[in-house]
Amino acid sequence: MTDINTPPPQQEPAVEENFDEIILDIKEDAIATKKDDARKGILYGITHAFNLANDWVIEQSPVKLQEKLLFFQLLGAIVQSGISIPEALRMLEAQTANQKMKRVISDIHNAIEGGASLAGAMRQNDDIFDRATCSIVEAGEKSGKLNEVLKELVSQYERLSSIQKKVKSVMTYPIIVIVVMALLAVVVVVFVVPKLIELFGDIESLPLPTRILVALSDLVLKQWPILIGGIIAFITAFTLWKKSRVGKLQWAQLMLMFPIVGGILKGMILSRVTRIFGFLIASGVPIVDGLKITASISGNPIYEEKLLLTAEDLSKGIPIAENLADSEHLFPQMLISMISIGEKTASLEGIMTKIADFYEDELERKIGTIAKLMEPVILAFIAIGAVFMILAIYLPILQMNDQMIK
Repeated sequence: MTDINTPPPQQEPAVEENFDEIILDIKEDAIATKKDDARKGILYGITHAFNLANDWVIEQSPVKLQEKLLFFQLLGAIVQSGISIPEALRMLEAQTANQKMKRVISDIHNAIEGGASLAGAMRQNDDIFDRATCSIVEAGEKSGKLNEVLKELVSQYERLSSIQKKVKSVMTYPIIVIVVMALLAVVVVVFVVPKLIELFGDIESLPLPTRILVALSDLVLKQWPILIGGIIAFITAFTLWKKSRVGKLQWAQLMLMFPIVGGILKGMILSRVTRIFGFLIASGVPIVDGLKITASISGNPIYEEKLLLTAEDLSKGIPIAENLADSEHLFPQMLISMISIGEKTASLEGIMTKIADFYEDELERKIGTIAKLMEPVILAFIAIGAVFMILAIYLPILQMNDQMIK
């Protein structure tokens, strides 16, 4: 029987144990929080780096002529239907697939919302829209004929796009053939020629085509550091020379002197220059300013320099035809005569349009003729390369057979 005066046994309180558990839980939570913060930091860094890389790629990506053509086509159609330009730009931004063009449209829209004109907003993206395009749009805005101006811009871009497609289609075939032949030559030099050297041994007694292949093989396989260094040095020197003022002029002169490329290049420059110049005058741009703008979009420093000098002389009262008369290698006599007639009859914009049509038709004829002549030329090139390879490989075999017979 339990004594009433005996106190009940007291249990040890578990406060200290619970306190230790709480401390451990807090430490574990703190460690877990730090790990989560570290993961979030790493994830944020990766995401930030990816976004920066993505932004850089978008900024460096080009906007093709077809994208600009589509932009002006849709903008003209939407504006013509009575929708305001900011709303039209918002619609174009939503449906444009090219990310660089989408950003450009967004910049233009924001600039217009800030009070800028369409031409002024386009000038803020001068890497996309050249001076001539911006000046034509500005003239259309000032004259209240923006719809007509956009239609003409679409027409110009369509002509330019058509010419570029034809030139690319002509050049694609020979480029593919040259690349394939170069790859085959590399295969022969790397894999076939070393076997020939092992088979015949004495290189000096081999025929000339075989010795040439052996020298190429030795250069590629044994002296490749010299080859790569020479290529890098040549590309670096060529790039620096081409970027210099003298190099730009010399390279432009060389391009104009090439038998086939020069004719096509002159036709493209003259058709573009006359078309843009004529439309600038028709849009109300002063002739001197029109010449300066046309010079900037000619695409050739020689033509640009001559047109800028012509603009300076025109401001002093010297006619355009008289300025261009001493440059018949750049501007044919027929063009100078037509410009002289246009200046005397005050119909220069109409004359420029007719000249542009003539040069575009002539350019298409040249491209068609070159396309017809390209196939036999390429076949002859392939035949010469194939004959050289066959002679280089089989002549030493025939030579060895003759020695064995003797």
